[in-house]
Parts: sequence; structure tokens; C-alpha cells
Amino acid sequence: MSWLRNLIFGNEAPNKQETQQPQPTKEDPQAKYLRNTLDFAKQQRKELRHKQNEHERWQHHYGSLHIDELKKLCGTEFEDYLAKLFKTQGYLAEKTPITGDYGADLILHKDQQRIAIQAKCYTGSVGVAAVQEALSGMAYYRCQSAWVVTTGNYTANAVELARQSNVRLIGSKELGKLILQMQGQTSNRHD
Repeated sequence: MSWLRNLIFGNEAPNKQETQQPQPTKEDPQAKYLRNTLDFAKQQRKELRHKQNEHERWQHHYGSLHIDELKKLCGTEFEDYLAKLFKTQGYLAEKTPITGDYGADLILHKDQQRIAIQAKCYTGSVGVAAVQEALSGMAYYRCQSAWVVTTGNYTANAVELARQSNVRLIGSKELGKLILQMQGQTSNRHD
């Protein structure tokens, strides 16, 4: 065997470090703790995201059912419904005249703020005219902000004008969430 060792290594003896198997390194306890904590946090985040997605899907579906019912209302019935809805959110709601409303169907009051509401009970898309009406109502009734609320959705031009003029757009999805909040508050009062 010595002749084989000499052939492989020459006349020198093999280095002990080269012949020994590497020892597994022991993980630093603090590093292990941090890795486990990070893994736990990632898993919790994943589970929370899944639960939130399920909740949003349920809310969207359930809220959509109510939106479909609202689409059957006439304009003044929808305005009455919105007045009730916003009252549950802590607003005082004042209806404007049915004709000659200057672009606002409701005026909301809360925390020294006045908000002009243009209500559109539509099945399709609400256009730029509704945003313009809300802005007109805001100016006429001396409000600090304007909102357009619809059972439908908005055209791209309406969204752009609302963004440029700080008009809040509440479409069917957000309206559905407000309805669910109202129902939750109502059922809590009866419990």
C-alpha cells in the first residue's frame, strides 16, 4: 500500500485535513430561531392572505346580490336607501329637491364636513356627466367634497375626471361592502 500512496501523493504523506470527512457544522441557535420565526411568519401571512381572499369573494358575491336588488329601485327610492345607508355610517343625510337639485341628490354631514352625493341607480356604466353633476352640486351646496354612488360601474373617462377633481367614486363593489357593514351594525343592535 505504501507504493500506492507514493504513486498518488508522491513521497509526501497525505494531509490529515484532506483525509478527514468534513464535520457537519452546527447551526447557530440564534440563526435557527430567526429562520424558524421567519418561516412561521411566512406561513401565517399565506394563511391570512387566503382567508382575506375568501372573505372578499364572499363579500363580493353577497354584496352583489343586494346590488342586484337595488337596481330594481327607482331613482328616489335609491336615494332614500342611500340616506339610510349613510346614516348607519354616522352621517346626517339631507335629501335635495327631486327636480332642480343642482347635481346633488343628497348632502351628507359629518365632522364639520359636507359631502354632495350624486346617486345613479344604473345597470351599466356611469359616465363623465355624473362626475360633473357631483362637482356642480358640491359648488352649489358649498360642500367640501363630492361623491358619485352607483349600482353599476364607471367609464374610464369618468374615473379619470374623478381622479383629477378629487371626486370619490363608489361603485357596486364598495357599495356592497357598505351594505354588509350596515347589516352587521343593524344585527348587532338587535342582539
